[in-house]
Amino acid sequence: MKKRLKIVYFTFIFIFTPIFSGNAYALTHNKISVEQGAYTISSADYKIRLTPYGDSIIRIQSARLTEAFFKDDHYEMVESHQWSRQLAVKEYNDYWLFTLKNNDQLSVKIIKDNLAASFSQNGNLVLAQNSATQWHGNKISTVFTYDEHEHFTGLGHGYLGRAKSIDLKGQEINRNYGNHHSEQAPLIVPFYLSSKGYGVFLNSTFTNRFNFGNKGEYSFEIDDAGFSGRMDYFFIAGPKLTTVLDNYTQLTGRPRLPKKAMFGLQLSDKGHDHNSATPSDEKWWQAKITEHRQAGFPLDHVINDNRWRAEGGKRCKSKLAWDKGRYPDPKECALWLKQQGLVATLDLNRCIAQYTDGWQKLFNLPNTTGIDFKDSAPDLTNDEFRAWFWQAFYKNSLDPKLGFPGDALWIDEFDEMGAANEKMILANGKSWAEMRNYWFFLIAKALVEQGWDKSTITERPFVWVRGMTAGAQRYATLWSGDILPDHDDMQKQIRAMQLAGLSGFPYWGHDAGGFHNWDTGKGPDEQLYQQWAMAFGSFSPIWKPHGMGESRWPLDRSDSTQKTVHYYSQLRYQLMPYLYNAAHQAAASGIPIARAMLLDYPEQAKAWQYDLQYMWGDSLLIAPNASAREHKTLWLPKGYWYDYHSQKLITGDKVLTVNAPAGTLPIFVKQGSIIPKRDFALSTQFIDKSKLILDIYTGQDGQTELIEDDDVSEQYRLNLETRRTKVTYNHASKQLVIHKSEGHYQEAPKQRQYEINFIGFSVKQVEKHSICVLLNGKFSKLISATISNDTGDLTLKTSMLPVNKTMTIQFCR
Repeated sequence: MKKRLKIVYFTFIFIFTPIFSGNAYALTHNKISVEQGAYTISSADYKIRLTPYGDSIIRIQSARLTEAFFKDDHYEMVESHQWSRQLAVKEYNDYWLFTLKNNDQLSVKIIKDNLAASFSQNGNLVLAQNSATQWHGNKISTVFTYDEHEHFTGLGHGYLGRAKSIDLKGQEINRNYGNHHSEQAPLIVPFYLSSKGYGVFLNSTFTNRFNFGNKGEYSFEIDDAGFSGRMDYFFIAGPKLTTVLDNYTQLTGRPRLPKKAMFGLQLSDKGHDHNSATPSDEKWWQAKITEHRQAGFPLDHVINDNRWRAEGGKRCKSKLAWDKGRYPDPKECALWLKQQGLVATLDLNRCIAQYTDGWQKLFNLPNTTGIDFKDSAPDLTNDEFRAWFWQAFYKNSLDPKLGFPGDALWIDEFDEMGAANEKMILANGKSWAEMRNYWFFLIAKALVEQGWDKSTITERPFVWVRGMTAGAQRYATLWSGDILPDHDDMQKQIRAMQLAGLSGFPYWGHDAGGFHNWDTGKGPDEQLYQQWAMAFGSFSPIWKPHGMGESRWPLDRSDSTQKTVHYYSQLRYQLMPYLYNAAHQAAASGIPIARAMLLDYPEQAKAWQYDLQYMWGDSLLIAPNASAREHKTLWLPKGYWYDYHSQKLITGDKVLTVNAPAGTLPIFVKQGSIIPKRDFALSTQFIDKSKLILDIYTGQDGQTELIEDDDVSEQYRLNLETRRTKVTYNHASKQLVIHKSEGHYQEAPKQRQYEINFIGFSVKQVEKHSICVLLNGKFSKLISATISNDTGDLTLKTSMLPVNKTMTIQFCR
């Protein structure tokens, strides 16, 4: 019979010597102690440390007896180690059972014989080590019991975002910095989610390998190249996968919300370089933007690609400063951009660092042999380089005193240093073998935490790098590199976007339409431009058609393509309140904007299979046609869905094939959704916030919350300067309530006009009723009500009404 000996809670330093009964091995070899809420258990050869992080996360560290555990600040992927640490422990003959004081539904069992850990949620075993941590030469591994019914996802994405599926089951995967020039833009996030409702984060930057069922094995390992690594992982509880993501981003940091303009259309001067018949300069930009806007196309973000830079304006022959010939007065340029409602990105290719003022040779790696542009191969662990890196941008453009353009930073080609010797010791005393996977984190930290956030800039940072590392989402984001303009890479980018969101990077970007085909010298053709650059691109978190070959500017494309651009650009900007809501939710909880179907429907097998479709926020299902065919096969989950374009109601829980020729994006809306919209504008900065459009997809009860702020500053997170407006719809009573707005931000309108569209609404049900509007319970007057002749849908329009009063719309006799 197993005997319970002790139940103890520890929050302070305490040495615990258990009393054993009937287990000679444990009595002879095991020692257990607790210090500051962390338990250390030792066997004859090795030891583990078990640390709770709040009520939903447990950390397991392993080391040999001769080794010390790494200090908490050895890596900074975990944002903070200051968590509540309260565990209850029960001792049995063969094992210890640890439970969290405030969450007895999560427990971990430690087997005395081998110190193997197993985790249970809600009474169900979900993860079990087969044995203790294993050391084989330079490799340190942990092996778990494999369940053939378990599925896995997350883990960032590989080079160029090329993912063959978002279900990782059966795959053996490495998520590491590349060794070759072509291995661009890895998203190195050693965190994954399981269909059993948990997540695991491997807290190491050494070379990793994950096996999710290949040859029946479930394991992960690191290769420390002889530099004494440690096995260190976090078990992250759910059981909902959205809860796992929430807990993971609490641990490693919430994604940094960009300013709203970053969600508008972005276009660059790529292809208009010194070899072009139309090389870009300030006049080129002004003419191009004016022509574009006059044709009715929106634009928010201008991407400067090399040509703004002094001393040549070439990719690798220039320096980080404004060219006085092409931009004689950067301050005047900045004023013009501001008047046009535009923001600007400044770029840096690694190869030009050596030409920029203040550069020193000692910034380079100790050994640059074999690295492209070896005279410009900085050591990112060097504190002096990181300080110079930020100052180069700040002194040359970002200092607000200058008044020059600069709202975002594009950092390129730092993923091409893979030829460095892994044995090389860097400025911080660590090896390249350990730091290579950390490279992108160090870039993001240097430019944001150590630079932007400590400067006099008051607007939000937006830094995008070709590659990223876990934890850096609290500073920056990434794009997926120089992808091909073909349907195969389009499919892979749809998956990469979802994997990025499942890995803590909801503001992921890519070159919509593909960057360039190096064999043909071409960019996307008209069909691919419509399907990818415009349709799918407009439903990507960051909308950036960019690349070589054919121009990505709409007016440079065919007439039929321009019609497609008008449609999707108007749709993107009309839906901006819905998108910005989702962006805020991502910053608050880690739940991505583009959500894999498995997040909302994890128990459905098809949710793991249909990965070329996704949820856009809570309510919209997006199914891009990533093929040359003129149809798309997709899965509609159980329930009722509206076709967004036709507004036809469709029963779900089925696979269906729909027409999807060039320029057509299948979109479906959940019944019961409330979609906030605005009138179309040519810039997010020109959107009229005094008018709100609400599309009510009737048939079920629904609710939403409109989140507003000043769109630009950090006040939303520092002083909680946001305004929230809750909207609810009761289908049985046909009652819509727009609750009074809570909160305030600078220049928030005090009154608002409403246009409310009841979609799928049966007017016959209420034809003997009149429409009543109440403000704080008192009757008010509605300006107009119209009924669509085609669908029978009802549209209501109000006069300007105060936002600090609750408005109720109902049908009265």
